Amino acid sequence: MKTSFSLMALLLTLVFNSSAFAQQLALHGPTDLQIEAMAKHNAEQAVLEKGLAPVFRSTSVHAFYEYGQTGYIVFNDDDFSGMATNLKNQIAAHLPAGVTLVVYTQSNDRSYQQSLLKHYAQFIAAERIRVLQVNSSGANDFWSRDNLPIPVFTDGAFSLVDAKYYYNFEPDAYFSGLFGVSLDAHKYFYEGGNFMANAKGDCIVVNRKRNYPGGTSDTAAIPDDIFKNKYGCTNLIRLKHLKGIGHADEVVKFMSDTIVLTDTPEYKATLEKNGFTVYLLPEPDLDYETYINSLIVNDTVFVPTFGESNDQKVLDLYKSLGFKVVGLNTRSLATGGQGGIHCLSMNYPPAPFKDLSHLLKN
Repeated sequence: MKTSFSLMALLLTLVFNSSAFAQQLALHGPTDLQIEAMAKHNAEQAVLEKGLAPVFRSTSVHAFYEYGQTGYIVFNDDDFSGMATNLKNQIAAHLPAGVTLVVYTQSNDRSYQQSLLKHYAQFIAAERIRVLQVNSSGANDFWSRDNLPIPVFTDGAFSLVDAKYYYNFEPDAYFSGLFGVSLDAHKYFYEGGNFMANAKGDCIVVNRKRNYPGGTSDTAAIPDDIFKNKYGCTNLIRLKHLKGIGHADEVVKFMSDTIVLTDTPEYKATLEKNGFTVYLLPEPDLDYETYINSLIVNDTVFVPTFGESNDQKVLDLYKSLGFKVVGLNTRSLATGGQGGIHCLSMNYPPAPFKDLSHLLKN
């Protein structure tokens, strides 16, 4: 097993860091080859851990739920040739009071960092903006939902969970120090876009496969105990990968403890059996487009639109659930295969920054 594990580490390095791969920066989500490598890694990690004695946890872990209280919305400085900039501008302009906008960059150019602050100050008061320099050797940091550590509550206090990320962008310890919170790591490849949770500890993931219905699944190889002990999932719902890149935030959305949105009829019965009221949303016309990939920030929900006839119907449904609705045309980003509103952002609960050494002063 030791030899196999070393070979897998070498394979992952070649797959994730090859110059050809770095140059093409494929569609949002891993390639078939990456999924195969991650599935093998996760399966081998599960075998390694199976022989270990169970660890007694003296702490209580609860999943962070997006429709709860958000204190920070985080995204990076990249715009993928202008496809994301307008979305980020509109999110900034409509952030509810009391929410801080955090923009991170890997650039150490202070004038550039200052320009980021000035740019977003067009849309939100400068004192509500934080620009961070995050150092990493990772190839890509665009999809904040996937690459940033996932928030949970440990014994009632905000904490973070660190998974491995296939682009090797690993700012987890930085954000842990920034907030002064604990960081609980595991050795499985996993992305935040494939995690949906409510306040009761119900969690939804998609057992992602490529070349479906055959192929391997990196998420299915992660043991249930990881989701229970690390992410606070008391009820884990694993959905089949039926479309898209295989992330939960493409196909399901918790709007409350009991209300779930989906655009996939095949999931409706499973969700209802778990006690949820399910609203079935229409699917937009083009590949990678989904009305599900919305972002909840306190009383406001940012909803993807695509210039289609169903846009208003979907906006009205979100509004009927008690939210202020901001529709954002996401077609250029989504049809380019680069994800959506939820993919490029991350919610963190209210908490004071503890490490102020790298903050750009307003």
